This record gives sequence, structure tokens and C-alpha cells, in this order.
Amino acid sequence: MTQNIGPISWFAERTLRKMEKRYDYSFDYVRYLWHVSRPAYRRFSFGFMWFATGREVLPADAGAVAGIVSTLHADCGPCTQITVNMAAEAGVSANILSAAVSGDLNALPENLALVYRFTHAVVNADYNAGEMREEIIKLYGEKGLADMAAVIAAGQVYPSLKRTLGFGETCLKVTVNQHDVDAHRLGAKAAA
Repeated sequence: MTQNIGPISWFAERTLRKMEKRYDYSFDYVRYLWHVSRPAYRRFSFGFMWFATGREVLPADAGAVAGIVSTLHADCGPCTQITVNMAAEAGVSANILSAAVSGDLNALPENLALVYRFTHAVVNADYNAGEMREEIIKLYGEKGLADMAAVIAAGQVYPSLKRTLGFGETCLKVTVNQHDVDAHRLGAKAAA
């Protein structure tokens, strides 16, 4: 989809191009925000993006699993791929990433399978997830839960924002460590 996204500041454009090259991901939707509403751009770039990328205590592998599950619920294309790419860059193993993308809970360590099931419950509005929440708090503390909340929220916001602005894409393959992985598209059914 081609849209007239207009000029963007030199610094912002340079930053976006570096990120696009680094993660093989289009930030045209951010350019669009800049062009049509500077206040919306600022709220997104300096508010939400800052909130979504912060992680105080949650380990990278737990954040990756939560992010992948949340993003897969809202998108199975570029947003999922950038989530995988960022997690790989943070040192999360390809085995964990592949298991999270494919929905193979048996291939995840027990703590990460819990993160997967809890995130699945959250994005499907399962209000009976309280027991799992308590287990998450035992594992990662309340700060870890707060970190996880930001990761899960981000997984929903980016795909929704892109689709709303007309930059959403259809499902694409997800690649982990140069291997295509069949994405387990999450529906409203319970996690296995």
C-alpha cells in the first residue's frame, strides 16, 4: 500500500531508516503519524514506545514469549517478525523463539510455558487467569508482572495501530534463525 507520508525531520527519518535496516521492518506508519498529526506522533513515539520497550526485571526470554503470544493474537506478520528479531538480538535462544511462535508448549521450560498460557489468557480476556497471575508474581515479582503487562499491551497496540492507519499486512511467514516457522495463530480457544 502506497501512501503519501510527506517529509519527516532529518533526525527522525535517520532513526527510522536505521531501525528499518536493522530489523527489516517498515516504519511507514510512524512517518504517516508525523505527517498527519505531530501530537499523535509525539504521544506514540515519546509515550507509548518508551512504555512498551522498558523492562525493569523481567528476563528477556519471558518477555519474548509474552510478546510473541500477544503479537500473534493481533498479527501474524511483520509485527510478530520484529518481536522475534528483537528477542533474538537480546539473546533469547532460537529454540524458545520457535516454540513460542509455533505454540509448542512442550518445548518450553515450565516457567515459559506458564508465561505463554498466562499471556494467552490475558489477550483472550479470560478473567479466570488469577491463579496463573499469582504464579507469575511468585516467579518474577510484581515488577516483573508490570513489565509483562507492558509487553503484552505492546503486542496488541502496534498491529492495531498499523491496521487502523492502513498499514496492516496479511499474514506472512515468521523466520527464526533463518528457518521458517509455522505461526500458531491464536484464537479464542484455550491454550493447550
